[in-house]
Amino acid sequence: MNFNHREALRYLRADYKDEAASILVDTVYLKLRNEVQARHVIKRFKCRVDTEGVELEGGCRFASKNLAKHLKGCSEVLLLGATLGVRVDAAIRRLAMLSVAEGAAAQAVGASLIESYCDEVQAKLDTGSLKQKTRFSPGYGDWDLQEQSLLFSLLDCAKTIGLTLTEGCMMVPTKSVTAIIGLTNEETCVSQKHKCSECSNVHCEFRSEE
Repeated sequence: MNFNHREALRYLRADYKDEAASILVDTVYLKLRNEVQARHVIKRFKCRVDTEGVELEGGCRFASKNLAKHLKGCSEVLLLGATLGVRVDAAIRRLAMLSVAEGAAAQAVGASLIESYCDEVQAKLDTGSLKQKTRFSPGYGDWDLQEQSLLFSLLDCAKTIGLTLTEGCMMVPTKSVTAIIGLTNEETCVSQKHKCSECSNVHCEFRSEE
């Protein structure tokens, strides 16, 4: 799995020219990499998009104007669930107990790794003539985090990849992602844009304009 050093620094909110921070995230990555047990599940659905949300074949509906805007022009979607596994969470907790700095860096490295893993999974998908849009997850924009439970039920995350959801809709293991990926034949597909460009939360502390 690719380690995006620069993304880890961004999650740490450190400048990429910060030598001490660079050494810190590289050191922590070496301590985490052997703990990764990455798994994922993907399901494909036909969909109907309107101004208020998106409805999947079978009747499941996600209510979000931002999601609807993101999926405009899509005839199908992919639902994705991915996780780095419980051992990464345990390793992050251990590092945090020994060092505040390494604990913070471990959170950043873990976030970078799960995003890289999702990127690699998407890159290997055969979607025929349809192009993939960027991932869009519950909690982005106006998409209610509570609808995370619908994604979990459709993907059967607990059974397929060992990913569970708390009553507060937090994922366990924490270094995990669920998302919807639009499929379109439009030439203006935004699949190559940075995911932050598709999120309306312009004040997010982790936002990147690259």
